[in-house]
Amino acid sequence: MDFCDKAVFELQKERPIFHSEDDLKLALALKIKEQNPKFEIRLERPIELEMIIRTGGTKIVRAPIDIIVIDENGGIYPIELKYKTKKACIPYNEEKYILAEHGATDTGRFSFRKDIFRIENFKSKNLNYKCGYVLILTNDKSYFEKNVFEKDNLDKHFSFHDGMLLNRSDLSWNYNKLDKTKFILKDDNILYDINSKMHWTCNSEYFYKLDLLKDYQITWNDFSKFEKTNFKYCLIKIEI
Repeated sequence: MDFCDKAVFELQKERPIFHSEDDLKLALALKIKEQNPKFEIRLERPIELEMIIRTGGTKIVRAPIDIIVIDENGGIYPIELKYKTKKACIPYNEEKYILAEHGATDTGRFSFRKDIFRIENFKSKNLNYKCGYVLILTNDKSYFEKNVFEKDNLDKHFSFHDGMLLNRSDLSWNYNKLDKTKFILKDDNILYDINSKMHWTCNSEYFYKLDLLKDYQITWNDFSKFEKTNFKYCLIKIEI
């Protein structure tokens, strides 16, 4: 069990629920530091990455990595995390946890793949990179139970349900699912509606092409259980 696995394992005992993604981020960083006093921790460290646009070309994007861990030898371990919740009000340990309804699981699935892409590409700019991690913690069973690939959803190629093999090739959004009388794919490979307005998947970050360097086997594990909601997590270790 490496340091990130160990930190998540210990958090299960001490913090089975979090108020927000920032709450989870801080708790994980503190636990890693507690278990590894010689490690240095950085939060929200900005980096510049070259993102690939589906129509061709690239774009330099400046964005933060959630957690950077630096070991005593200068080795670097970037961590990206997501905390996706269904609406709930859960009392625990004399605190009330009022969880937001995040929804938008289609963009959540895309963003999970994007986090893996970002960590893989972080390596190319950091000679001291050792390995990286992508962690998602959620009580939304749509992520771990729902096989949107079999349902032929718009986001079918971004499904990362339990047992899924996440393919290294980005097959894009499943535009075959859309009503052909309402949307048309024009010569610029951008999808427009009948009013010549771009489909939301063709805007900004959702139009990046996210080919990965390898396939990833997806496994979900129990994190915590409450009366009306269960939390599961998926932790991907990125070794290239």
